Amino acid sequence: MSQLDWNATLNTIRETLPQAQFQNWVKPLRLIRCDNHSVVVGVPNRFHQEWVKNNYSEALSEAIRHQTGSRLQLEFEIVLKEENQSASESALPSSKEEPEAHATRPSLRVVEGLGLSEGVGLPLEAPAPAAPAIPEKPNLPVFNDALIELDFNTVAIQCSRLFSLGQGMPINPLVVYAGVGMGKTHLLAQIGWEFHRANPQKTVRYVTAESFTNEMVQSYKTNQIYAFKKKYAEHTDVLLFDDIQGLSKRLKTQEELLHIFNEIIVRGGKVCFATATAPHALENFIDPLKSRILSGVIAEISPPSYESRVQLLHMRCAQEQIQMQPEILRSLAAQGQRDVREILGSLIRLHLQAQLENRPVDQEFLAKKNWSREVRKEAITMEEIITMVEHNFGVSREDLTSKSRRGVIVWARQVAMYLARQHTQLSLEGIGKVFGRDHATVCHAFQKVKDIAADHPTRRYEVEYLEKKISSRSPEE
Repeated sequence: MSQLDWNATLNTIRETLPQAQFQNWVKPLRLIRCDNHSVVVGVPNRFHQEWVKNNYSEALSEAIRHQTGSRLQLEFEIVLKEENQSASESALPSSKEEPEAHATRPSLRVVEGLGLSEGVGLPLEAPAPAAPAIPEKPNLPVFNDALIELDFNTVAIQCSRLFSLGQGMPINPLVVYAGVGMGKTHLLAQIGWEFHRANPQKTVRYVTAESFTNEMVQSYKTNQIYAFKKKYAEHTDVLLFDDIQGLSKRLKTQEELLHIFNEIIVRGGKVCFATATAPHALENFIDPLKSRILSGVIAEISPPSYESRVQLLHMRCAQEQIQMQPEILRSLAAQGQRDVREILGSLIRLHLQAQLENRPVDQEFLAKKNWSREVRKEAITMEEIITMVEHNFGVSREDLTSKSRRGVIVWARQVAMYLARQHTQLSLEGIGKVFGRDHATVCHAFQKVKDIAADHPTRRYEVEYLEKKISSRSPEE
């Protein structure tokens, strides 16, 4: 058998695969050893091993046969590569990520039993403690009030139930996307408790981006990095990771999270991320981690409309046994807050202020506190919708009203018709007239947008983004 040239083998595979696939999955592989019967290839983790076996083993075997003239058995071993070693070092504080630390770097020892001719390092530390016999009690945030389900958050809540209870369509990972104060942490806590009640033998772990980073850095300072990795990768069945956008620019910490994510998924565990930044807009993230995030089901909590804010206040009054007239609640809802926390906080503050002054909450009281505001119906004009679509799709008004069948123009035109039917008082004929079409075309566009958005996440995100911009408008002055 001729000597196996591993670089030549990789070059052979490179010619048959898209560049991104080669870079992400094949290039990280390392040759460990080769004999007359088999070739042993090193992979960074179990997730990587399973993916390569299922998707690229035939290409690998064929490239090896091309180099050696023999069809050898392909085997895998998990090793700590140089990239992983760098990722481990990433937890040490840097000027961009954490305050400068003066802890010395852990010494390295050679991994035994991998058949490597060169030393591959792992941090030297005391053996990790044995896995606990009894699952840990969930370390979940505590909320004294129940999460209220309304139209602005019902999709996210339904997705969270599918995720936590494992019923119906499998969702893993789940990504909860919501602005600050919209209830994403509250929803994570609800997911954790629902899963814990259904699976008390499993371990649920909640962590924020900041606490995860601090814990990892501390584990390096105290020589406990192995225990840290074991805690998350092996002793966690459901990981609830809050404020994932907080890892922006912390590239090496992201690498550690990526390895943990892979290990949890391979073991059959679940991962849920929460973010205040749209997943597609996450910046300064390593591609493999961002790819994992975008591969999940994205459940967005949109800002509540005026009617939803009124309902929200009514329901919170019922929960807290607060007596308040409907017109007062409508006035509060008209204040324009989009943050659920602010909306409910206004209600509680108003109620407490009235109790302190021993006064009824009426319009006079609201006026005195400068909270009175005439309620007007929210509306958006056809002109505003066209301007919004022009800006977001990069097409002109002339394109939208033209006969062009270019894909991007057709889609933008259909979305504009869809939004007009949803949010204006125009008739189908009136909408069609704006675009030089008839009412049947508007009906077709409306249904087409619904169907495409249901099947294509990117298209759905585009439509939901515009819906969010419309629903977050303040009541018309």
